[in-house]
Amino acid sequence: MFRLMSMLILSVLMTACASPSRTIDSKPLAANPPVKARTMSIGALNASVSSQIKVHGTVPDSFDNSYWQFMQIDGQRMAKDDLAPVARFKVNELTGFTGCNRFVAAYKRDGLWLTINNLRMGNQPCDSVLPQQQLVYKALSQVRSIRIIESNDYLAMLDSNNKLLAELKPLKVKD
Repeated sequence: MFRLMSMLILSVLMTACASPSRTIDSKPLAANPPVKARTMSIGALNASVSSQIKVHGTVPDSFDNSYWQFMQIDGQRMAKDDLAPVARFKVNELTGFTGCNRFVAAYKRDGLWLTINNLRMGNQPCDSVLPQQQLVYKALSQVRSIRIIESNDYLAMLDSNNKLLAELKPLKVKD
């Protein structure tokens, strides 16, 4: 029994050593776990579908001058066209539109880590898109890290538990 356990431990260690290691960020790899699942609501009450998504290990420096449209937040699809919520990151300042009100905040990014502070939104009444505005506020308030999804270059916003909060598609930066 002891010999079997020793061989098992030895094989695990050898496998771990044989795997090529890649340092992508200045933070240890354990601090940057992959996004495990995307959750989208599918029609019926409380129904959801999860799927694994692959992400890049870094976020380009161009992120600090980028423009994004929220596609889904917490599994809920967002409005399109004139009511589409958007976010613009511009060197420590975040501005955007919820579909009804404008918002502004400060942000700090360190590699994949992102914190948003002093989030302020307009107070225009917006009954038709109020749930969307609440979801935008929730996602921005809870985001702790970001990743770029390999398959479509969308931005994934993650909470402190690495749960997917929102997906945003890239837009051309408006001057």
